[in-house]
Amino acid sequence: MEFLRKIYKFIIILCVLALVFTFIKNYYFDTKEEKGKNKDGEIEYNGENGLTTSTLNYKDYITEDEETNSDVIAKYLSDGMSISDLKKALKGKGNYVDKEGSYRPISYEFEKQYEYSELEKKFKSLNNSDIVNLEIIGSSVEKRNIYSLEIGKGKDKVLVEGNIHAAEIAPTLFITKFAVDLVNSWESGNDEIEELLKDHTFVMIPSVNPDGYDYTLFGKSTLKDKKSFVYKENDKIDQDFYKANINGVDINRNMPSQLGGLYFKSKDLHYTVSNTKSPLNNAYYAGESLGSEPETQALIYWILKHYKNAHAYISLHSAGRVIYNGKPHLSERFNKISSQCAELFNEYTFYTIYDVENEIDGDGTDGTSTDFIAELIHGYKLSTKTGRLSTDKYDVVSKNLTQETCVLTVETLTNYTQSISTISEEYTSKSLVFW
Repeated sequence: MEFLRKIYKFIIILCVLALVFTFIKNYYFDTKEEKGKNKDGEIEYNGENGLTTSTLNYKDYITEDEETNSDVIAKYLSDGMSISDLKKALKGKGNYVDKEGSYRPISYEFEKQYEYSELEKKFKSLNNSDIVNLEIIGSSVEKRNIYSLEIGKGKDKVLVEGNIHAAEIAPTLFITKFAVDLVNSWESGNDEIEELLKDHTFVMIPSVNPDGYDYTLFGKSTLKDKKSFVYKENDKIDQDFYKANINGVDINRNMPSQLGGLYFKSKDLHYTVSNTKSPLNNAYYAGESLGSEPETQALIYWILKHYKNAHAYISLHSAGRVIYNGKPHLSERFNKISSQCAELFNEYTFYTIYDVENEIDGDGTDGTSTDFIAELIHGYKLSTKTGRLSTDKYDVVSKNLTQETCVLTVETLTNYTQSISTISEEYTSKSLVFW
């Protein structure tokens, strides 16, 4: 009998320990691993340095509605974004980089061709300033980190992204140089910069496409995956002009905007649009499905996190000295705000302004980062049926502007170039430091 009592006692202890372990696992380890994800899909992002960055719920960005006039579509070139990919885009981000010591003035000159790993060191050095927070917002196909630099203390944000196209490396260098000069000035006690950063925050992605950055400057030797599209097609690719990611997908056509990956019966398919992966210079391939690429998902996370406090969104590119603004299917008020913003930019750069009259939608070239954020600020949500941001109809002008944010696509430089001296001259002579 005594022996049985000991056995029962041992079993009870085991049961209690099992319950305790289950409780700890469910309410501590799982929560830690999911970074605060609850049963409703809400994710609270906490950085390693203790920053609480945001709370995002994928359900806030989806709808079961879809456009009622799908007969206007000539062809869907890509499937829409799946909700599982949207969840993946939002899950597990908020990875702030720890500060490594006190700030020391950083030198950055255009004379050197920096490898991406060298730029990473610059970003981490910037992060040592109290005015900077550095976040890893995702990774590329080849697992290079994609960074967001947050510089400032103000609630009002200016969002800037560059190098979404592989060969367009100049924006990466512009943004890095600007960030270094801005933080060095703040650290030196510059009154004007201190006043600026008190009320504003610059949130910038120097390189959306870091694999493409390294490939453009240093070639095939930088590629790790010998099975990738670019590795296999390298001999057919002019790397000075290549736009897509290493998978052969154009990130700036892979965004799940309303008209991404499709074209209208009333429009001719644009000559640059490709139905398949292509090594050609001007072949924009949106992918088999929108939102499929890791770089696209990192950009979606970043936009959803910051756009509600943004008064300007600038997508930097590298050919034409042109400022694009306005979307034909969006509100007159939005187009006016963006036009005014373009005029201000023109005062500093003298770049040519192409406004809404020069824009065409529904010709297969949609699905850009600026399409995506411009539709978000008009209240669009991702349709579970189309896999694209959605409103009630494809071919009506939206009037539901929810916030006053200007959105610009800025083409810097006259032509594509990897000439460091030419890029440096553009930055200085065209006053790109303005933004």
